Order: sequence, then structure tokens, then C-alpha cells
Amino acid sequence: MSLHPSSSRLPRTLVLAAIAVVLGTVLVPVARAHAEAGPAPITGFPVRAAFTPDDTFYWDQWGLTRIDAPLAWDVTLGDPSVIVAVVDTGVWWTHNDIQSNMWSNTDGTHGFDFVSGDSNPMDEDVAGGTFHGTGVAGVLAALTDNNYQIAGAAQVSVMALRALGSNGGGSSANTSQAIRWAADRGARIINLSLGTNDTFGGPTDMQLAIDYAWRRGALIIAAAGNSGQSTLDYPARLPNVVSVAALDESGSRASFSNYGSGLDVSAPGNRILTLSANNQFHYLSGTSVAVPFVAAEAALLLSVEPSLTNVELWNIINETSVPRGTRYNTDYGWGEINLWNAINALSRPFVSVNAYPKSVSRSSTFDITWSVLGPAGLQVTDTHVEWGTTPGSLGNDTPVLTGTTRESYTASGLTMPEGASSFQFRVVATVNGTRYESQELSIGVSNLPDFLFALYGFLTSNLLYLALFVLALAAIVAFIPRRRRTRARRIAYYYPQPLSPYAPMTPPPGPPPTTSPSPAPQGPPPSPPPLEFIRPAVPASPPATPPAQAAKRVCPRCSTLVSADSLFCFYCGEPLR
Repeated sequence: MSLHPSSSRLPRTLVLAAIAVVLGTVLVPVARAHAEAGPAPITGFPVRAAFTPDDTFYWDQWGLTRIDAPLAWDVTLGDPSVIVAVVDTGVWWTHNDIQSNMWSNTDGTHGFDFVSGDSNPMDEDVAGGTFHGTGVAGVLAALTDNNYQIAGAAQVSVMALRALGSNGGGSSANTSQAIRWAADRGARIINLSLGTNDTFGGPTDMQLAIDYAWRRGALIIAAAGNSGQSTLDYPARLPNVVSVAALDESGSRASFSNYGSGLDVSAPGNRILTLSANNQFHYLSGTSVAVPFVAAEAALLLSVEPSLTNVELWNIINETSVPRGTRYNTDYGWGEINLWNAINALSRPFVSVNAYPKSVSRSSTFDITWSVLGPAGLQVTDTHVEWGTTPGSLGNDTPVLTGTTRESYTASGLTMPEGASSFQFRVVATVNGTRYESQELSIGVSNLPDFLFALYGFLTSNLLYLALFVLALAAIVAFIPRRRRTRARRIAYYYPQPLSPYAPMTPPPGPPPTTSPSPAPQGPPPSPPPLEFIRPAVPASPPATPPAQAAKRVCPRCSTLVSADSLFCFYCGEPLR
């Protein structure tokens, strides 16, 4: 008798199920034992909630929580040995919520007033005063966890430098003096919540001061500007300045914030609760109040690791920011700053590219220098440069270097490949078996001859020499055509019609007299920019009386016009006596 097909499958199903149960009871313990044979898990480590200060209005300081300041405060609230200079309208340094965090000079003062020329940098209490500097200082370093008003982002020392008037306007001269003064007195960070949208054709006193402070190790941070334009204000657009845009409470770029090429990072800058005069507080908005959040980030990094250079600080700030959109874009720069990410970067290896040329000539050699940051003494078993000529395709390697963390490394003798338009590279490091890498960077190509490129590199390292070189070059360029015209006149006029050796020459007509510019039309004065550059007026001078012409004679050999007292012709050397 035959069975139905469905009836024949039932016993087979029961047999397979039984086999699966048996195998499961055997294999599961084996797999569990294999898993437990791996590295023992780390246990018993401490955990706690993020630090929450008891300041009265901390609940309304949305900017601090957005950039994860409370997580960073679990590591450090800041160190008073770190000095941050605030170059602004002054600081109301007697305010109860910041006085203990004011830097003190050897004479007990807290900075300098470059407007009034004295050692009291108080933010003046006048009608129409903005108390701008006090607000900036409050965001940076108001006392935290003192059960009073607001919390500052970093408990560090504020050096107050008054370079702007109470209305927020000022001169580049005072600002430049303040920057140099701060650098000479140990400020590691200089906060410039100021700027102008003017464009300058050459180096300014402010740029020279910023470069001076940079060479002395200071990190300079400036506001991108508040006109909503796609260009950065000055000095934020300078190469040695960290530029900062403003974000609103949603994390989007604030409508008033400038942006564009060269922007570094973004930080909270809308409806920021901060300090005011007479122990008061108020809300401020602008890229001006975004800057002190970044200054505080740098100050916290220095509080944890004082040996960091200004280049390393800048690299950490950029690379630990939270990207908005692509990794880098002109709307947000490298992204929104994050204090916890920055502090946490110091607890693990971090590759910081510290020096490389932005452009090179095709036949020159160049170096790339970097450091591997992180806990001291970790073995770096491999660090080198990966490079190529196409973004994202880095198929070449420099020789492997070894060492330890917190050391500097250099790949030297690099050259631009033949026919390449750029040199793309990143630095990699292997520490304790884990690979770490920098961002991909680019070096451009210059078509200048080698000697001119080397001269340009030297001159750009000292802007004063560069300015003198440009003036000298302009004088040479202006002189050569005049010299050629003079020789052309000799050829055209002297040889066909030689003059008597003692015939006087009528001097060529001089340039037309300079006319005074017409006065500008009268009207209401425009509102001053955040930083007003004062240009001294050039006093009018009476027209100069042309000097009396000395007696002349013509060289009998080449017909060049020379002084009658000359012993020989300066052009051909013919003796005249």
C-alpha cells in the first residue's frame, strides 16, 4: 500500500527538528565559550552625568549646551594661567560675575585703554554705550557654578584691552597696539570681535600686528561680519586669523552672518545671554558673540595641554567641528565647533599637519611637517605622507618614520610631479596598531622662476620688506620707460642736427601743476562700520618753484646733454676738458 506524499514528509520533519535541537544544545555553549575566550571586557570604570552649573540663568544659555560645553567641563573648567585678550570696547571688570576671572598685571591693573591712554580698560558707561566688550568677555569667562547670573564657557583669565570707543567704532592704530601689547604680555589667545568690510591693496598696521602676535605663538580669532554677505570682514579674511560665522538656535547659519571662502568654523551667535554694565546682563546677537565660544574652546585645550602650538590648536578646532553638509563648505567652514570633541581629541592620537607650502615652483623641493598628538609616550610604529596629483587618489608614499606621540616629524625633499597642477596629500600615523590620518590637503603650482619664487617666499614672510620691494619695483618700472624715451630723443634729435657744444638746451615742459580735489558734497555722514579706519588727511602744499637750471653743454662724441662743469661725459666717457 502506498502512502500519500504529505504523510511521508511528516516523519522526516520530526527527525530534522530533533537533530537541530541536539546540535543547538551542543554548538551554543561552544560558541559562547569561544566568545568568552577573547579579551576581558573593561569593567568598573566611573560614569557620571555631564556637569550642570547652578548659575541662575544657565537654563537659557542654549549656546553652551549646543556645543557640548558641559561634557568638556567634566574634564576641565579651565585654568587661570591661560590668558585670553579681549580687544574691544573694554570690559566692566568690576562686574560680580567676572571680576575673579580678570587677568592682573604686575601693578594690579587688568589691561590697558588705548583710546584714553591709561591703564583702566573699563567699558565706559555713557549714553548709547553698547558694552560690547563686556558682553564678549561674559560669553568667554563669566564665573561658572557660583549660583549667580550666567556661566562662562571657560574659567580662564581675561585681559581687557580697550581699542574701540563706547559706540563700537575705533581705529586700526589702537587695535594694532592692543594686539602687540597682548602678545608681549603672554596672551595665548586674542579675541577680535571687530572688523570692517573695507578692502586694502597692501599690508596694514593691523595685519603686521596680527602676524607679530602669530609669530609669538598667539592664536588670533575674529568675527566673519554681520552684513549677510558672501565675503568675510577684515581682519577675519587674513591668513593668520581663525574666522568665525554665527549660528542661530536651530543650528543654521544666522541670517546676518557673513560667510564665504576662507571661513573656518561656526558657533552660536544669536540671542546669546551675557553680561552688561553695572552688574547687569542682557542678550546680544552677532558674529561678535560667536567668537568668544571659539576662544573658550582654544582656552580649554590649553588648560589640558599647555604645550599646544597655535597651529595645533587651529587644527584641532577645525577637525573636531561637526560638519554641516560637506566636510568643508563656505557656508559653515569646517562645521559647528564642539568643545567635547576638541577636548576628547587630546585623549587619543591626533595627526596635526603643522607646516607645508601653499604653492611651489615646479622645480623646487619642499617639506611637510606634522606632529602626532595624544597621550605622551605612545609608540608610533609608522607615520608618513600619502600623496598624489588627483584629489582622493593618493597612491604614493614617503618613507616610513617611527617615534612616539607628541613628537614632530618631517618629510623632506618633496617635488611637484612633472605636468601636475597640484600636489594632494594627507599624513597617516599608526599608533598601537590603529591608523589615524589628517584631512587631505593640497599644494598648488607657481609658474614663477625658482629665484623669483624664493624671493617672493622671503618677502611674504616679512610684509614690510614686501611693501618696500613693491615700491622699489614700481620705481624701476616707472624709470625704465623714461630712460628709454630720453635715449630715443637723443637719437631722434641730437645726431641729425648736432648742436653747438655750448648751446643752452631748453628744458622740456614739466608736469601740469597738481590741482586740489573738489570738496565732497555735503550730506548726512554714513554710519561707521564696526571698526573705523582713520586715514590722516594729506596737508595741501604750495606749488614748488622749479629749481634754476644749471649751465649745460653737449658731448661732442655722443651729443648727450651734460653739465658744463663735468670732466667727462657720463654716457660715453668722452673727456670734456
